[in-house]
Amino acid sequence: MREEHFCAHISEVRQDPFIGLATPADLWLMVEYTGPWEYMSVYNNKLPEHVREWLKAIANDYMNLKTIVTFIRKDMRPLGRIRCFVGVTREEREAIYAFNFASYEEIPKLDLEALRTGSPEYDAYLSSDPMYLVCTNGKHDMCCARFGIPVHREASRIDSEHTWHCTHIGWDQFAANFLCLPHGVYYSRVTVPEVASIIEADRARRLYTRKCRGRTIYSYAVQAAEHYIREHTGETRMDALRLLDSTTEAEGRDTVRFQATSDGTIYRVTIQFELQQPEMPPCRCDAEGKNLRYHFHLQTFEELQPA
Repeated sequence: MREEHFCAHISEVRQDPFIGLATPADLWLMVEYTGPWEYMSVYNNKLPEHVREWLKAIANDYMNLKTIVTFIRKDMRPLGRIRCFVGVTREEREAIYAFNFASYEEIPKLDLEALRTGSPEYDAYLSSDPMYLVCTNGKHDMCCARFGIPVHREASRIDSEHTWHCTHIGWDQFAANFLCLPHGVYYSRVTVPEVASIIEADRARRLYTRKCRGRTIYSYAVQAAEHYIREHTGETRMDALRLLDSTTEAEGRDTVRFQATSDGTIYRVTIQFELQQPEMPPCRCDAEGKNLRYHFHLQTFEELQPA
């Protein structure tokens, strides 16, 4: 199939912006599953029914829980023991917990709220290793397989231990999508030559700003504001900016303040969100909702010295 038939190619040609569109989340539940990955894998799988229903309930309550459930795997070979990871991506705390279970029935016994808040009862499961997730779920969207698999292959070549296939993590039209945990950084339209730069930046606690869609610790508007500040300053260190506040002035209009951690400079930016619906060329993917254009415009930018 020619690339022009893929929604990710169409989106790139149209130059649809992806800035500020990382799905906000402060907890990630990643379950190793080597069975078939269907269109909605968390809802349609061969897990024991009560396990599947538990995962579905978490996914369905995203607005309250801010928890994303995804399947991961290295390959499709049958599993002896099951690996499960919980990633915490909060502004004040980031962590990865690694579990090894004999059966899927053990997973619902996890206390996700205790993990979210850093309860000492789970300290023995803390891991210092990063995780690099690449969406390759072709049954959800062909773009994820077409563009994600080569990127996953390259990431595995560089760091096979920490690289995983994953199911849908949002915004297929921006494939290949690459997620770095526990920093919670989304990258989109990633190409094979860029993978090494992304992993190198993540290891150094920096952002590869050229393809950074946003950080999951922030709301959409705050992600966009951070992008424009970093674009202005050239700053790539993850901890170089501290969010002070975000205020919704009107529908789709937000004022955000960040402070530089080095010298206290305050950046105040106003972001205006615009939703457009350009014409969608013929597409072989599931194109529902993908002909929308989400754009966070920079309205004002102020650089203030601390009092």
